[in-house]
Amino acid sequence: MSLRSVEGRRTVSRGLVSLALAFTGSVAVSDVTASAAGSTTYVDCSRPTAGDGSQASPFHSVAQANAKTYAPGDTLAFASGTTCTGALAPRGSGTASAPITLTSHGTGALPVIDGGGAPDAVSLTNQDHWRISNLRLTNPAATLARRTGLRISATDGTAHRGFDIGNLVIDRVAGQTNKNSPTTEDFVQSAGIVTGASGTNSTLNDVHVHHNRIADTGGGGLKIRVGAMAVKGTGVLVEHNTVKDVGGDGIIVSYADTPMIQYNNASGVGNGVYPFSGGNFAGIWVLGDHNPTIQKNAVYGITRMSVADSQAFDCDWGNTGTCLVQYNFSRDNIGGFFLDCDGCGTIGGARQVIRHNISENDCRMSSVSAGRSALHLYNNVFYCTDRKFSVTLPDESVVENNIWVGTADSRLPTASGISYLWNVFQGVPRPTANGIAGDPRFVNPGTGGDTIHSVDGYKLRSTSPALNNGSVISGNGGRDYWGNPVSATTKPHRGAYNGPGL
Repeated sequence: MSLRSVEGRRTVSRGLVSLALAFTGSVAVSDVTASAAGSTTYVDCSRPTAGDGSQASPFHSVAQANAKTYAPGDTLAFASGTTCTGALAPRGSGTASAPITLTSHGTGALPVIDGGGAPDAVSLTNQDHWRISNLRLTNPAATLARRTGLRISATDGTAHRGFDIGNLVIDRVAGQTNKNSPTTEDFVQSAGIVTGASGTNSTLNDVHVHHNRIADTGGGGLKIRVGAMAVKGTGVLVEHNTVKDVGGDGIIVSYADTPMIQYNNASGVGNGVYPFSGGNFAGIWVLGDHNPTIQKNAVYGITRMSVADSQAFDCDWGNTGTCLVQYNFSRDNIGGFFLDCDGCGTIGGARQVIRHNISENDCRMSSVSAGRSALHLYNNVFYCTDRKFSVTLPDESVVENNIWVGTADSRLPTASGISYLWNVFQGVPRPTANGIAGDPRFVNPGTGGDTIHSVDGYKLRSTSPALNNGSVISGNGGRDYWGNPVSATTKPHRGAYNGPGL
């Protein structure tokens, strides 16, 4: 496939409708309204004696909640302002029209489920159609082990579906932080939220993970695995999550068909109460997926260098189709902006399209593709004035319409299969004879903040030499970083901005 071929807009099978509940920090904002098809079971662990699960006489322990099998339309509601200790593993499955709901009731602080060092604070296995929201999950322990706040598993060789996981606060999970042997698999299975599919033909489908706040969890933040190389899960949407100071990967989605990862904020990845301690990790990455998209995320402040990674974004091994990374902001990550690691495991050979991103003081890009992936890197901003660029690219790479601002001792890679077209270079020497050498005239560069909306300093002035003279690229996504239109027939600006000169 040519690097210039059209990239069609791909839609995500969302499967589930997002809950219409605004996240309000640590406060539960509404009582439970049970579905007409089901009933509500109440749990209040502050009660001294066991009840029958009614609102007047609630269950008083996790053990009571686990003993009941829930039916379609049922709700399991924990009292706000209370703490329950123990591993919650409620039984039963809902349906698409009548899911089971696990949530809070009443007003006050979010109810806490404390796993007490168990493998999982909350878990579902071979179940379907659950909505989980408005809880705080924690699972501290004196030693690290395979441990999560929430785990959803498919193990029976069938397809399970219908999971809406939103508005959770997850912290203090003592998961494994060392990816090296002999604890590799314990690390892989540790994080704030882990989903997994094991066994031939097991899949998880219609998985919506949104508006969660995760911090201080060993192993990482979100690890969403929904299938295997041969059989992938579908309908994965991971959005609007905040991941901070987790001891491992920020967000990974693996073995999914057309997953979408968007509007997430990941900072300080690798740090926290349970800091990363061995091997490699990255900010947001994909593995074994078909046509994954990583867009409109902010990753910043990765200060812990792992063996070779610690990048903001990574198209890793086993991906097929197109790995699309667009409209993201990254800054001050010690491992840099991007990793191409198709050569790190099973070869997928995905075409990698990296466009309309802004990277500030992320001075490194790495490739371990060994010629297996083709890269199209266009209309990005790479601003790196605090140290020199360290960049390796796949053997087949087209690099065009980017703006590079760097130091005089930087050297961008050259090889017979790498083409530089219509770029701007300030400070960093041009790797080829073409391209503009000079100041791109940004409005206020180097002033990016903590969100994707904090980068207006990378818009272009009316005196910029980069206006209206870039390469026309078909299938370019149709808009720039800020949402301005980008024509498929008229020359665009160089860089990530295509609005009027300011």
